[in-house]
Amino acid sequence: MKHKWKLFVCGISISLLLGGCFGVDSGKKSEAKKTETDQDINARPADKFESVLTYTGEGYDLPGGEENEKIAKEHKDEVVKATKDYLKKEYNIDIEVHNMVGNQDGVTVFFETTGRLHFYSTAIVPIDTEDKKILSDNVWTLEGRIENSIRGSLYAYIKEDAFKELDKEIESVAKTHDIVGISLESLKNVGGNGYSTPFYHVTSTKLDMAMKPVYDLYLENPKASKEELVKAYDTSKFDPNYAFITIQGFMKKEKAEPDQDAFNKIEEFVKENNNLPKGTYEIFLNDNYVQKNKGTGLKMNSIKYSTPILKDYER
Repeated sequence: MKHKWKLFVCGISISLLLGGCFGVDSGKKSEAKKTETDQDINARPADKFESVLTYTGEGYDLPGGEENEKIAKEHKDEVVKATKDYLKKEYNIDIEVHNMVGNQDGVTVFFETTGRLHFYSTAIVPIDTEDKKILSDNVWTLEGRIENSIRGSLYAYIKEDAFKELDKEIESVAKTHDIVGISLESLKNVGGNGYSTPFYHVTSTKLDMAMKPVYDLYLENPKASKEELVKAYDTSKFDPNYAFITIQGFMKKEKAEPDQDAFNKIEEFVKENNNLPKGTYEIFLNDNYVQKNKGTGLKMNSIKYSTPILKDYER
């Protein structure tokens, strides 16, 4: 049964990882085919789409989860305790639960860490639907999700100045081109992408050998100082293919199409600013609307740089 849960949630969790990149053209650099007319764009049905300015995650759903979501909310305290106990025991992290979304075998719990390493993620609490029972002893997480989130947040923690530079660059483009990110409320309620800001999220995989000694040190001694963690980082083993930074913006005006000039400015600073965090960058620029049931802004008219930008350290 556990394997069935994993396969199911892996399938529906693609939208959590990159916002659901379906329907966007590939190529060296491309704007998605505009098969949608201006009338279609301007008439996003309110039952399916909402402005990113007001979207908080309401309407997000997972297949077959309606009944289990009701059960989970009736037993909210039990679900929250089971999630907190599991994550404390398995990963020594403290969390705050923000949202619960039913799935066909239980409930997906969206949470935010409360310690010095900050990230958003998810856990799955199984439910016996027939007996309306929370299976508190069987809580689990998608393979690698928490580990990658810890690595990503460690990377942001030890490279704080570089990430401040990234924040500054994004904010500059946002001000001059009327670009916004997702709301903090939606990050909390349906985020689950690891270390995240309204404009980007960061993931470091287990194959990131530069981060491995930092990760190992943190697991061995969660109270290790920042200086110790920085010192453990092995720059000589850095490979941008295993550290991912996904930038995603939205147009501030409701009927505005994704702005190619704004996209170009983001692409430009990512390529040219050597003070940014190193890694593999993916860039997405959407119109103003979020697809409510999936929490994604990506659509046929979104603009993306389809060949990821690799920023490496000089050897």
